[in-house]
Amino acid sequence: MRILHILSAIWKKSVNEFLIYRGTSLITFLLALIFFLIQIFTGHIYFASTHSINGWTQNQYLIMLSCISLATYLYNIFFIVGHEELASNILNGNLDYYLMRPISSYWSATCSQIDIPSIFNLIVSSIFFSFYIIKERVTGLKILLLILIIVLNVFFIFVLNQIFISLNFWINGLTAINGIVEDSISIASRPMQIFPRIIQNIFTFVIPILLVTNVPIMILKGQKSVIIIYYLVFVLLAYFGSKLMWKKGLTRYSSAN
Repeated sequence: MRILHILSAIWKKSVNEFLIYRGTSLITFLLALIFFLIQIFTGHIYFASTHSINGWTQNQYLIMLSCISLATYLYNIFFIVGHEELASNILNGNLDYYLMRPISSYWSATCSQIDIPSIFNLIVSSIFFSFYIIKERVTGLKILLLILIIVLNVFFIFVLNQIFISLNFWINGLTAINGIVEDSISIASRPMQIFPRIIQNIFTFVIPILLVTNVPIMILKGQKSVIIIYYLVFVLLAYFGSKLMWKKGLTRYSSAN
C-alpha cells in the first residue's frame, strides 16, 4: 500500500507540474514532434532514388526510427526528469528524501516524476509504428518480439544513463555528459554495415549502441539470434553493475543536512 501511495503522489505531482507549466510542456511536445517528423522526412529522402540501402528497405528504416522513438519516449516518461535531477542531487547532497523512503533509492531517485508531454509523443510514435508494421505485413510473433526489444531498449537507455550519472559519486562535474546515450543512439540510427568494421565491433560488443538500432530489423529479417541473446545478457549484466555502482556510490555520499 505504501508503494501505491508513493506512485499516486508521483502522478499527482507530475500532473500539477504539467498544468503549471503547460505552455512549456506544449512547446516541448511540439519540438519533439517536429524532430521526429524531420527524421521521417529524412528517411524518405535517403530512399528517394534507391529501393534499399545495405539491405534495408525504406519501410524497414522507418520501423527502426519509430522503434527508437517509442523506446526514447517510454524512457522519458518514467526516468528523464529523475535523471536530469539526480546528478545535482548527488553533488549537492540532496538524496536524503529518497534514502528515507520505503522503497529502493535506486528506483525512487530515478522515477521521481512522470514526464507527461512524452506521453503525447509516445502516442504519435505508436501511430507511426503501427502504420509501418501493417505496411511491412509483420506477423504476430515478430510484433511481440519487436515490443519486447523496445522494452529492452528502454532498459538499456536507463541503465547506461544510470551508470554515467552514478559516476558523480566519484567525479564532480559530469553533468555535461547528460543525454550522451540518446545522442549516440541517434547517430547510430543507420544500418551497422555502413560503419567501419572497428566501429561496428566496438558499438556492437563493447557498448552495443548499434544493437539498439539494428536489432528490430534483424528480427524482421530473422537474422543473428545469437547477437540478440548477447544484447539481452549485456543489458542484464549492465543493470546489476549499475546497482552495484549505486550501492558503492552511496557509501561516498555526503548529505547537505
